[in-house]
Parts: sequence; structure tokens; C-alpha cells
Amino acid sequence: MKTKLFAVLGEGIVGIAALSFLVTTPVSAQTKLMNAIHAAAVSSASPQLPRGTKIIAHVPLDGQSVTRMYTQSEYGHTYLYIQHGQYSFTTVDISKRQYIQKVDHAPGNIEPPLYEELFEGGSVEGSPSWAVTAGVDSTGGAGMRSTLENSDPNDAKLLRAFGSEYANLADRDRRLVYFASPSQLLIVQDNRMTEIDFIAN
Repeated sequence: MKTKLFAVLGEGIVGIAALSFLVTTPVSAQTKLMNAIHAAAVSSASPQLPRGTKIIAHVPLDGQSVTRMYTQSEYGHTYLYIQHGQYSFTTVDISKRQYIQKVDHAPGNIEPPLYEELFEGGSVEGSPSWAVTAGVDSTGGAGMRSTLENSDPNDAKLLRAFGSEYANLADRDRRLVYFASPSQLLIVQDNRMTEIDFIAN
């Protein structure tokens, strides 16, 4: 009888503590906690990645097929657009790695870069900060085509880890690879050394 009473009391205390947390804790802290719990759940079910790579973000998607991915920079933000057909897409703000999130933002019209002549010769890009600039593109439609290639040993390892279910987009300057399936976007940070790193050093 005492055991049952303590069990009921224990459940009640846990419930009150949870309710108290939700009422007194700011929404931003609750979101961070839920994201941390969700990330832990994802990491336990994530593919076996090559050494030097790790999943840094997970964004649930709504089940539509992925036909293209590309990035654009605008007003100091960088957006990843996941296209699901000719007119349907999902937008993800990828400006800050700690705060990657889906947003309601339409792709901008790409403006050609402006160049300023230098006094000593040559030129430098002088596009205003508000200009919409193309990034990388899985099809090469609006930006530089950049996807993982089976012919590259490092790329091949990542491709095998995720399988054919995922479309991919590689942003080699930021050392990020975006993997999107109908159900989720996974962002992988790739810190492995490349031939360019050896040449630079």
C-alpha cells in the first residue's frame, strides 16, 4: 500500500516539476532543450559516418521528394532551398550553425556581381551587402554545381554512409554537406583534410 502511494506521489511530483519548467522557463530555453533531446535521438539512429565528419543539425521535412538543393546569400543571411518540384520548396536559414531553422523566405533574384577597378590594376567585387548572390547548386542551375562524387574517395565514404535515399549538396568552402531525404535534412560538418589543404600548407 505504501509502495503504491509513493509511486503515485512520485508521478505527481514529476508532473508538477515538468509543468513548472514549462511555465517558468523562457521559450528559447525550452526550444534548446527540445532540440538537444531531438539531436540525441537522431544521433542514436544516424548513419555510421567516416572519421572527421559529424552531423551538426537535423531538420524534419514534410515527406515530399527532393529534386534540387541550392544556396543563396542575402542581407547577411545564407539560405538553403530544398526544391520539391517546379514551384514547391522548403527554405532553411543556415547562416549560423547553432541556429539552423526552417523559415518562410522565397528565393531572391540573382543579381550579377559588380566589380570596381583598382588603381594599381585589376578589379575587386564590390556588390552591395543587400545583393542576392548565388552559392552552390546541386544541378548548376543558379550557382556553382557542387555535389559529392563517387570518384573522390572521401566523397564516396559519405555517399555510402547515407545511401541513395538522400540527395546531397556540398558547400566545400564552409566544409558542410547537406543530405536531404523526403523526411529530413541532415547537415554534416566535414573536417577531413583534402588535397587543397595539403597544398595550402
